[in-house]
Amino acid sequence: MGKKDNGEGATSGMIYVFDKELAWVPARLVSQDGDNAVVSIPTYADEAAILTDGGKGAKSWREEKISLKNYPGKQFPLQNIKGGKLVEVQDMVDLPFLHEAAILFNLKARHIKALPYTRTGDIVIAVNPYQWLTDIYTEKVQLKYAQKLVWEHSEGDARRGVEPHVYETSALSYKGLAVDGMNQSILVSGESGAGKTETVKICMNHIASVQRGPKDAGGANKVVQRVVESNPLLEAFGNAKTRRNDNSSRFGKYIQLQFDREEGGLAVGERVPSTKLAGSKCEVYLLEKSRIVGHEAAEGTFHIFYQICAAKDSDKAQIWSGLKGMMPRNFKYVGDAGNRKIDGHSDGDHYYLTCEALALIDIKGEKLMTLMRAITTVMQLGQLGFGPRFGDAEKGSINTKNELSDLADLIGIPDKDLELAMTERTMITRGETFKVPLKPDDAKDACDAFAKEIYAKTFLWLVREINAATCAEDNYEGGRGADYGTIGLLDIFGFESFPVNGFEQLCINYANEKLQQKFTRDIFQTVQEEYKFEGIALDDIRFDDNSDVLDLIEGRGGLLAMLNEECVRPKGNDKEFVHKAANGNKTSQCLIKDRLMGPMDFGIHHYAGKVVYFADGFITRNQDTLPLDLKNAAKKSSNEIIAQHLENEKMMKGAGGGPAVASSGPRRGKSNIAADTVWTKFRTQLNSLMKMLNETQSRYVRCVKPNGLKKPLVMQHMMTVEQLRCAGVVAAVTISRSAFPNRLDHRSCLERFKMLVKKKGKKTEDYSDAKEGVVALLSKALKPMAKDGVQAFVVGKTRVYFRLGALEFLENERMKGWDKWALDIQRVTRGWLVRRKNSGRRMKKKAPSAIVIQCWFRMFLAKRDLKRRKKLKKLKKKQDKKKNKAAMKIQAYVRTFLWRPKFMELLKEKREKDGLKNKIKSLEDAVRDAEKARAKEVEEARARAEAEMEEYRIKVKEELANDKEKQKKSAQQQTLIDESGKIIEYLRKENMKLRNQNETMRKDFKALKENNSRLMEANASASNSFTALNDHAKQLNVTNAKLIRNVEAYKTQLEKLKDDLKTRQAYYLAEAEARLAYQKTMAQIVGAIQDKCRDAQLVEDVVIMALECEAEAKSERAALEAASSKNKKSSSSKAAAPSVAKTEVSNDSDSDSDSD
Repeated sequence: MGKKDNGEGATSGMIYVFDKELAWVPARLVSQDGDNAVVSIPTYADEAAILTDGGKGAKSWREEKISLKNYPGKQFPLQNIKGGKLVEVQDMVDLPFLHEAAILFNLKARHIKALPYTRTGDIVIAVNPYQWLTDIYTEKVQLKYAQKLVWEHSEGDARRGVEPHVYETSALSYKGLAVDGMNQSILVSGESGAGKTETVKICMNHIASVQRGPKDAGGANKVVQRVVESNPLLEAFGNAKTRRNDNSSRFGKYIQLQFDREEGGLAVGERVPSTKLAGSKCEVYLLEKSRIVGHEAAEGTFHIFYQICAAKDSDKAQIWSGLKGMMPRNFKYVGDAGNRKIDGHSDGDHYYLTCEALALIDIKGEKLMTLMRAITTVMQLGQLGFGPRFGDAEKGSINTKNELSDLADLIGIPDKDLELAMTERTMITRGETFKVPLKPDDAKDACDAFAKEIYAKTFLWLVREINAATCAEDNYEGGRGADYGTIGLLDIFGFESFPVNGFEQLCINYANEKLQQKFTRDIFQTVQEEYKFEGIALDDIRFDDNSDVLDLIEGRGGLLAMLNEECVRPKGNDKEFVHKAANGNKTSQCLIKDRLMGPMDFGIHHYAGKVVYFADGFITRNQDTLPLDLKNAAKKSSNEIIAQHLENEKMMKGAGGGPAVASSGPRRGKSNIAADTVWTKFRTQLNSLMKMLNETQSRYVRCVKPNGLKKPLVMQHMMTVEQLRCAGVVAAVTISRSAFPNRLDHRSCLERFKMLVKKKGKKTEDYSDAKEGVVALLSKALKPMAKDGVQAFVVGKTRVYFRLGALEFLENERMKGWDKWALDIQRVTRGWLVRRKNSGRRMKKKAPSAIVIQCWFRMFLAKRDLKRRKKLKKLKKKQDKKKNKAAMKIQAYVRTFLWRPKFMELLKEKREKDGLKNKIKSLEDAVRDAEKARAKEVEEARARAEAEMEEYRIKVKEELANDKEKQKKSAQQQTLIDESGKIIEYLRKENMKLRNQNETMRKDFKALKENNSRLMEANASASNSFTALNDHAKQLNVTNAKLIRNVEAYKTQLEKLKDDLKTRQAYYLAEAEARLAYQKTMAQIVGAIQDKCRDAQLVEDVVIMALECEAEAKSERAALEAASSKNKKSSSSKAAAPSVAKTEVSNDSDSDSDSD
C-alpha cells in the first residue's frame, strides 16, 4: 500500500510485527478489527539501521493489513518505549514487555554500543563483539567484580551494583563454593563462532584471579599457572578452522577446577573462607574425527598439523627426516593452509607456543618427539594410495611403495606387515581363522580409520597427561586428599541444524536436549523462588518439558536401541534402521516421517525446532571399530603412544588400570552390544556428566553470534533470534512469563496508568503506600477484564503481574485517554498564546524609553570593562618585560654551565692526542735506528765470513799446487778441512740467528705500525669532534645575529606602537568631546524627566545615574591628560631602550663565544 502514515502516533500503539527475512521489525498500530489489524511499518536504509526509535531514522512508512491469528494470544508484542526512545535495560527481567522481539532489540541496542553482556535473570547472554574490548577485561575490572560480588557484604542482589559481565558468573560461582560449600558449574553454550571457548578462558582467568584473595596481589603459583596455561593445549589439538569460525572447538569439554576450601565454623557474611585453586581435571566429548581425513576447501583440519608443517626445518628434522621442506599442501589430509593467522600469530609461532605449553606439563625431549611423530604418522597415512593387485579389482594393494616405506620408517612397523594389515581382514569363525583380501576402496577406508583412531587416542593421551600434571591429588601440596570443592566449566557444542544433518548432529542435539531439560528445570525453580518471594500462588506456571523427545531418542524402543540393534545384525543397514524407527515410534509426536521425505530421511521435533536427518553412514559411524589386523600391527610400533595407548579410553592416568583389553570375538549379550557403539559410549559419558551437573549449582552463559560477516557492531535479526531459540533463552522467558506475561513495579504502574481513573478538575489521589494505590487503580481500570471472579492482575510485594492481554488492554485504554486530555492541553495552550500576544502589544508602547535606558546602561558596563582591560594589559606588559630579561640571563648562565665542561674535556683530549703523536714519532725514530744498527751488524758479519772464506780458498790453492807436499801433509789437510767445516757451520748458525732477529724486528715494527694507525684514527675522530664543536659555535654566532636582527625589528615595531598611541589619544579626545555632548543631552533628558515625570523614585535614580556618568567622564579625561604628559616626559628614555637591549644581546653572544 502507499504511504499513509508518518509514524507520529502515540507510544502506546508502538508494536513489533513478524517479518520472514528480518524476524521482527518495529511498527505502529493504526487500527484493529477483531483478528485483523492495520499497521504502519517504517522502512529503513538497511537492517543495521532498524532500531526501536519510534521511526525517527526511517526513510518512509508503509501500511499493511496483518492477521493476528499467528501471534500469541492474538496480540501484537508491544515495544518498550518511554519518551519516544527504547527502554534499554541491563537485566531483561526488568522489561515491562518481555518477549522474543523485546530481547532481540534490547540486545541490539547494547551491541551497537559495544556492550557485549546482558542479563536475563541468572542467565548471562554474551554477544560476540568481533573485537577485543580491552577496557572491560583489565585487572582493575576483575578486582572490581571480585570486591563487589565476593568480598564486600551487600544487602539484596549485589549484581545491581555492577554492569552485566561474565565476571559476575565466575565471581558468584567462587562465592557459592567458598561461602555455601556447594559445588558449582558454569554451562557455556552457543553455535560455532559465538565465543564459547574464549568465554571459558575469561572465566578461568577471573577465577584464578579471585582465588588469590582480596589483598594478595602476587602472581599465581605453579599449580595455578599449569591449570590456566595448559588449557590452550587442547585448542591446538582439538580446534580447527570452519566456515563460521577460524578457531572452532571440534569437541566438547568439561573442566573441573579443584579448590582447597578452608574449614571452620565461620558465620555467613562475617568473611569469605579461604578457598585456593588446587588443580583441575578435564573430560572431552565427541572429537570430530571425520575432519582428520578430509574437510571442505574453505575449512581446515586441526591446528597442530599446520603448526608442525610451519616449524623450522631443523626442528622438523628432529621429528622425522621426511618432514624437512614439507608444506601443508604436500599432505593430502591437510591441504593448502593459505595465509593462516590466529590471534595475530602465524602457525610457526603457534608451534613454539604449543611446545612451551607442553613443557609446562612435562612433555619435552623424547616424550615431545613421540607425540609429534604420532601426529606426523597420521599425516603420512594420508599419502598412501591404493589400487587393484595385478588387475584384480577384488584385491587391493598399496601402489605408493615409497610412501609406504617412509611410513614404516616413521611408525616403526615393517612395511610388509603394515601393507597386509591394511589390505587384508582376519575373519574368525568357530574353530577357524582365515584372511579375506579387501577391495581398494575398503583398504583406503581401513587406512583412514587407522589414522582417525591414532589421532583420537593421541588426543586422549594428551588429556591424560594434562590431567596428571594439573589434578590436585597429584600436584597440590598441603591439600586434604580427595575432598576438594569444584567449579566446573562446560564448553559444549550448541544445537545444530544444517541443510544436511548426519550422525554427529544427532549426537550433538541429543546432548543439547539433555542440557535443555536441566536448564528448563533450573529456570522453573528460579521462577518458583521469585513467585514465593512476591507472595504469588504457583498453580498457574506451565512449561513445555522435552521428556518425550528424550524418550524417542534413548527410550527402550527409541532411536538409540534400534541403531545399536541394526549395528549388530549381520546385514544391518541405514535404510532398515530408518524404517524400523518410523514403524516403532508411530505414536510419538516428536518423530517426523512424511511422504515427501526420502527412505533415508527422518525428522525430530527438538525444543529449538524441527531437524531432518539423513541416515546415510549411521551404522558405520556408530560402530567406528578398528579392525583386529590394524590393532595387532599397531602393537609392533616403536612409537609408545601408538603401541600402548590405542585401546585406552580413560581420561585419567591410573583410573581403573591400564589400557582396555580387546575382546577375542563378538559378544552376544545385550549390554555388551550397546557398550561397543559410539552412541552408547557417548550416552554413558553424557549421563555421567548430567549426574555431576545435577549435584552442582549451575549458572548459564549463552553465547550469541550476531552476524555471519564477522563484523563488529552489526547484528542480523534472523540469525540472532534462531540462536536465542536454540539457546533456550526464549523458552526461559516463556516459563518465567507463562502465567503472567507482563510485569511492572508499583511506582511505574501508578505513574503510567493513573490518568485512566483521573477525573476532570480533580487531583489524583496521593497514596502513601504504592501497593495500595496499584490495587485501587487496577481494580477500576481492569474491571472489564475480570472473568469468573478472577482478576486480570496480581499484586506482589514489589511488582504487579498482569495476565495475558491485560497490559495490552491498559495500553489501548491509555491511548484512547490521550485524546480526551489533548483537548484540555489545547485549550490551556491557546489561552496562553492569546495572552502572550496581547502582552506583546503593551510592551511595544514602552519600547522607546526602554531603549534609551538600555543604551546608557550598556555604555556604563562597557566603560567599566574597558578600564579593567587596560589595567590587565598594562600589568601583562610589565610582567612579559621582566620575564624576557630573566630568561636571557638564565640562558646565558645555562649555556656557559653546559658548554664549559665539554670544552675542557675536548681540550684535554686534544692535549692527550698531541702527546700521543710525539710518543709515536719518537718510537718510529727508535725503530728506524734499531733497524739500521741491525742491518749494519748483519753486513759486517757477512763481510767477515766472506773474508775468512776467501783466505781459506787461497790456502787450499797453495796446498794443491804442491802435490807432493800435499801428500806428505794429508793428515794436516784433513784436519784443516774439518775445522773449516766447523767454521762454516758456525757461520751458518750465526746467519740464522741474525735472520730470526731481523724477523722479530719486522714483527715489532708491524705491531708499532698498527698501533700508530689506531692512534691516527683516534686522532681523526677527535678532530671530527673538534670540528663539530666549531660548527656549533658558528651556529651560536648565527643565532646571535638573528637576535640582533630581532632587536632591530622590535625597534620598528616600537615606532609603530608610538604612532598607534598618538592615534588612540586623538580618538580618546574625540570621545571625551562626544561625552560632553552626551552629558548636555543627559542634562536635558534629566530636566525633562524632572519636569514631566510624577514618579519621584525614578527621577531620583535617573539624576544619580547622570551624576555618576558625569563624574566618571571627568576622572577619565584627567587621567588621559596626565598620561599624555607622562608619555612626553618618558619619550627620551624609551628611545634609549633599544640600544640597551642591543647591548644585552651582544653581551650574551660574547659570553656564548667565550664559553665556546
